Parts: sequence; C-alpha cells; structure tokens
Amino acid sequence: MHRLFLALTLAASPALAERPMTGAEFDANTTGETITYDYGGGIFGTEEYLPGRSVRWAFDGDLCIYGEWYEKGEQICFIYENDPTPACWLYFLDAGKIRGRYMGEGGGWEILESSRDGGPLPCAGPDVGV
Repeated sequence: MHRLFLALTLAASPALAERPMTGAEFDANTTGETITYDYGGGIFGTEEYLPGRSVRWAFDGDLCIYGEWYEKGEQICFIYENDPTPACWLYFLDAGKIRGRYMGEGGGWEILESSRDGGPLPCAGPDVGV
C-alpha cells in the first residue's frame, strides 16, 4: 500500500521527479536554434542560441539584445548587454520541448518552447537583416 501511495504521489507531482538540464544538455539542445517561448498568456520572446554560449534575445516585438549564458549550480543564468544583473532559470526537457522556470526575484513562473527553427532571429531596429 505504501508503494502504491508513493507511486501515485510521484505521478501526480512531476515537479518532484524532474531533473533540470545540465549546462552541457542545455547547450546541446539549443546551440544553432532560434526558440520562441510562450508564458501561457501569449508569446514571451524569442532567443537565438549562438556558438560559444552567446545569445540574441528579443521580447515579442522588441529590439534584439545580445548576451551570454553560464551554468551556476543547476541554474542557467543569462547576462545581457543592457543589464548586468543575471537572469537565472532552471530548464527542463519535456517531450522534446524546453520548459524554463525563472529563479530570480518573483520567480517560479514558467515559459515553454512554442516553436524553434535554425534561422536567425528577426530583429527590429538597428539589427535588421543581421
């Protein structure tokens, strides 16, 4: 009976059993990709993952900004050119799609990969055509 309860608890609570991606796993699943993320209420933004842990990010309809990511424990942290404060996330692979959980102030909310392609991030403003 105890085993049945434990099995049902784990099945009902996938967060207890999930394991964040390592930096190497995150790199293998993102480099060369342009991934758009949804936050449940619409598009959150799109990130192009460049070689050497460099990124180009744009909130939906906004200008592109450049940054880089690094591994800090289980978290993947990003620093962007316009803000030196790290934005740290836990990333998970769910049925081949990336899900991120924000770990900064006010954290706990999540984004989910809604699409991906290998093309460059279309940037508004000064980076048009890059």
